[in-house]
Amino acid sequence: MTLKHILLFCSFTWLLFFAAACSKQMVEEAKKEVASTDLTDEHIDDMKVGMFITDEAFLKQNRAVELYPENEHYADQRNYDQYWNEDFIWSVDRHTKEILQISILEENDMSASSKGIKRGSPIEDVITHYGENYYTYEDREQSIFMIGYVDHQNNLDLSFIHDEENVTGISLGYAFDRMKWETEK
Repeated sequence: MTLKHILLFCSFTWLLFFAAACSKQMVEEAKKEVASTDLTDEHIDDMKVGMFITDEAFLKQNRAVELYPENEHYADQRNYDQYWNEDFIWSVDRHTKEILQISILEENDMSASSKGIKRGSPIEDVITHYGENYYTYEDREQSIFMIGYVDHQNNLDLSFIHDEENVTGISLGYAFDRMKWETEK
């Protein structure tokens, strides 16, 4: 990875981390309350949550996948590691190697959701393709704007960070902690 990629990744990760940390409770409640959207077939470039990073099909499609350098720093705070290449970052269960979340990195303008939404797509296209049942998060001071869709039956969350006009980031992952979700189901 080049220094430029590392800096871009750190910026994107910081933005997602900040959005999650500042409003984890608020976003979690919004996810619980929003009506369900069927995301059964949702994927990003044929990658789905629940795949395994060790699968031959995954490895064949994704070149130069590396462990994210800061994993050691967070090892005692979470049960997953992050992997990345120049296009994506994946959160992967440390023990099973199951993919928990897929995010498109800032310079990747080619990868798309299953309905063709990619970085640069108008936010109106997201709503046209995925519907009106979305939650929102805004932090105007930090210029963070997000809409997301939750599939309550399959515990999936598809979120789009945007600049009020166009998509700037896409993430697909589990909506809620899998263990809690399965016991509450």
